[in-house]
Amino acid sequence: MRLALLLACLACVPLGAAADEVRLANGDRISGEVKGKAGGKLIVMTSHAGEVALDTAQVVSVTVVGPDGTAREVALADIAAVDAPPADGTAYAGHATVSAAYTSGNTESERLYGDAELTARTTRYRYSLSGKVEQREDAALGDNTAWLAAANYDHFFDARRFGYARTSIEHDEAKDLDRRTALGAGYGVQIVETARAELSMRAGLDYVTVERLAGPGEEYPAAGWGVKARFRPRGPKLELFHEQDGFWNLEDTDAVVLRSKTGLRMPLVARINASAQLNLDWERRPAPGRASTDRTLLLGLDYTW
Repeated sequence: MRLALLLACLACVPLGAAADEVRLANGDRISGEVKGKAGGKLIVMTSHAGEVALDTAQVVSVTVVGPDGTAREVALADIAAVDAPPADGTAYAGHATVSAAYTSGNTESERLYGDAELTARTTRYRYSLSGKVEQREDAALGDNTAWLAAANYDHFFDARRFGYARTSIEHDEAKDLDRRTALGAGYGVQIVETARAELSMRAGLDYVTVERLAGPGEEYPAAGWGVKARFRPRGPKLELFHEQDGFWNLEDTDAVVLRSKTGLRMPLVARINASAQLNLDWERRPAPGRASTDRTLLLGLDYTW
């Protein structure tokens, strides 16, 4: 009797629950429970590694198992409806790029260029750290280095609206720029955030301090703005991107500074991409003897995570 009762109890206990499955571009298959999306990542709770964040650009297909045990494939755009990510879950994303460059503008030179960015995203906040560095060989200026470091924090009031704080510091001998430091805050809108497209815009006030290598420095309040866009027309096979930020001097409205980068990434193997990128820096009123526009064309390799 006891043996029969034990066997009946064991029969009622599932030997293994069916799991959701995510298939990646490199052929890997991840099994677990799909929790949702956050910051360009697909969040999956696995039994062997806990919560993992997968780059949505690398996801080929997602199959989820319903309460009745029926498996069905779902589109990435619909993942948010499966189950929202936990409020305290954090998804990380980033990239690092190394490129050779040809430049025209204040200098005509050959350059070795690198940039990197790390972004953390939850349902309530997003922060990013980024930087770029250029090592130049220039006939007029000799060997010199330009660099930019930036940090940004967004606090979301709801799914779309956020307040932000940001800072950046820049050095560039070709622009007669020893330091350009900016510190600001404002309001932004996340217009789109899906597996195929991301678009956010922001505007606020910045305080800018400029120290020149030769000319006089200046300090001024500025109207600041920023745009960040990603578009994947063919899923993980191609990514187009554009980023821009700028400062408009509120004390001298003829003075405007704009920095942007536009390009594309195409997967080669695993997380390594071929990249083509155009950096454009523009100052309406540059330092004496300097050109208004610097253009940098970059061809190289990009690693994403």
